[in-house]
Amino acid sequence: MAHRLGEAVSLPRPRTVMGRRAGWRLLLGLVICYSAVHLGYSLWRYRIWGRDASTIVYGADVRRPWMEAKNWKAGKPLLLRDVIYPPLYYALMVPWTNLEYRVVEPIFYVSQFLWYLLAIWLMVKTAFLDKPPPVMAYVVATALMVNFHPFLETVALYKVEGLEVFLICLAIYAFKHHRDVAAGMIIVVAANLKYLPGILILYFLVKREWRVILGMLIGAVLLVGLLLPMFGAKLLWDYASYPAMFLFDHSLWGTGAEASLEFQTLTGTVNRWFAGFAGMRENLSMQRYAPVLNPRAAFLIIGTLKACLVGFYLYLIRHRWPPEQRRARWPSYLYEVSLTLIMIFIISPISLIHYGILLLPAFVMVGLIFYQQAPLFRLKEKLLFAAAYALTAVIIPGGVWNRLLPPHPVWGERHAWVYFWLSFPFYGYLLLGACILLCLRRLQHAEWRQPERAAHV
Repeated sequence: MAHRLGEAVSLPRPRTVMGRRAGWRLLLGLVICYSAVHLGYSLWRYRIWGRDASTIVYGADVRRPWMEAKNWKAGKPLLLRDVIYPPLYYALMVPWTNLEYRVVEPIFYVSQFLWYLLAIWLMVKTAFLDKPPPVMAYVVATALMVNFHPFLETVALYKVEGLEVFLICLAIYAFKHHRDVAAGMIIVVAANLKYLPGILILYFLVKREWRVILGMLIGAVLLVGLLLPMFGAKLLWDYASYPAMFLFDHSLWGTGAEASLEFQTLTGTVNRWFAGFAGMRENLSMQRYAPVLNPRAAFLIIGTLKACLVGFYLYLIRHRWPPEQRRARWPSYLYEVSLTLIMIFIISPISLIHYGILLLPAFVMVGLIFYQQAPLFRLKEKLLFAAAYALTAVIIPGGVWNRLLPPHPVWGERHAWVYFWLSFPFYGYLLLGACILLCLRRLQHAEWRQPERAAHV
């Protein structure tokens, strides 16, 4: 009996432990090597130097506003023609019009890497509470970033969303450290570079975080004071009302009954359901849009799903926690903010593929919580996260994927395009949401059990 009991509680042999450690180190080494090759391949393939600028369009978030700011500076008016850049972006672009574009472009391309390095540092510092983050946390965050397809596409195009990701991370970091007014001001700045980060305004309004809201009001007043003398009241009003028109008018670019593989949103996904096989062939033949066969049915399904999902989201985040509980409930805050970022792709009718980078903070912070508290979560949460990341990140580059598989008799070598037509990235967003919901439930159960354990002690 004693022998059997001894066998039941015996520890693993040292060789077994060493073997497991060696296996994990080998896996980590492979991930690091693949990440380096993946990033290097993308930077080389989509480099801005030595490319044919007449056949590949790069730097639209620099070239177009730079030209428009230059024209405005010369006396020409800024016009609202499906413009997705708020006035602040033009105001920041005006000083660069004194330089030639061939000088401006490399500066913007190279400087974006500073924003990403700072974003990694902020995300790791934000996700860790009780102790200094280990080096491995930065490795995890970096691996999740550099294998994320929207990140690689944003880098290739040096889009403004990279700066927005940094500002989102900075705002969350400030909120963690009770710099609520600063967090609100940063969110307003991010939303005035492009509109989508403005979803965080909704989150803090629902949570009734009054000091964050005060910071938003201060930021808005300062921006109006800065931009009103430059652009005038009418232009500011046009830009302020543009988001409402974009959401409810259905006559602006991309908001009508049309299907495109670019639009990885709830609206875009349902529209592709109704575009049919013929619509897919049209889209894959280099045509930007495909007609929706039954627009009324698509609109009804889209409206119903949006109402249900937005209502459920608002119900889920309805509780307000006092500031003194922020540290204890910080993982729940991170999960709720991550859900809020997912709601961008539920509410907005369009989202270009690289807009998915706005979910990078959600993936990294959820992954870092898994890293810190692995015993708390079960296999299903981890599998959901892995599936969500695999679908959203497109961890095999499209250019490689198109050559790994034989050409299809219908769409040829455009396997990566079909991947987006079938909405796999958007389904990855939904899987991430499901993973977060399970993690929130797991945290709630852990909080409920803590008082019971304290009572037994």
